[in-house]
Amino acid sequence: MEEDLGREPHEMQEDAIEALQEMKEKLAEQKAEERQERQSLNLIGLSTAILSTLAAIAAMQGGYFANEGMLAQIKSSDRWSEFQAKSTKRHIEESTATLLQSLQKPVTVKSASELGKLNREQQEIQQEAQKLQVEAEQDLQHHELFARSVAALQVGISMGAIAALTRKRIVWYVGLGIATIGIGLMVAGTLPSHEIAIPAKEEKTGTPEH
Repeated sequence: MEEDLGREPHEMQEDAIEALQEMKEKLAEQKAEERQERQSLNLIGLSTAILSTLAAIAAMQGGYFANEGMLAQIKSSDRWSEFQAKSTKRHIEESTATLLQSLQKPVTVKSASELGKLNREQQEIQQEAQKLQVEAEQDLQHHELFARSVAALQVGISMGAIAALTRKRIVWYVGLGIATIGIGLMVAGTLPSHEIAIPAKEEKTGTPEH
């Protein structure tokens, strides 16, 4: 009766080779996964840095247009105050001329010339004040676009950080989509504004009485 001496050496060698091959395959897969994860983290870090830079630029531009809009509004208010002062002076001149006519006295050439000058100055001041109002409104529109851009970019940055922590690329993709909207708003904010035509009705209601 033959004794059971166990497995043959060549069989044990084959098993060992197979085990080593499996270990190599697992190590290769693990290294590939680590390399892919590292690449993903690098991409997330790079995109976050770019979005942070864009958010800083958008915030700076938004602040610039906010300041410009406020300055234009202040200048417009000053011009309307000057317009009102000219209007008061013109009313006085007109009342004086009316009084002289009622007394059947001639209106001086100087008084008539002063009235014409005041009318011209009022028209110039009115046009300048309205132009400044339009500039203020346009600057505010630019400011709002950049403010929304900053908000969208910050959401994209936050979602990138969440994606890096949770290792979920879908979160990163969603963040990039929101950030793309922010970039679009930023581009829209840099486009030049078309001059806004003020209708005559609005011009009348927006002008102080004279």
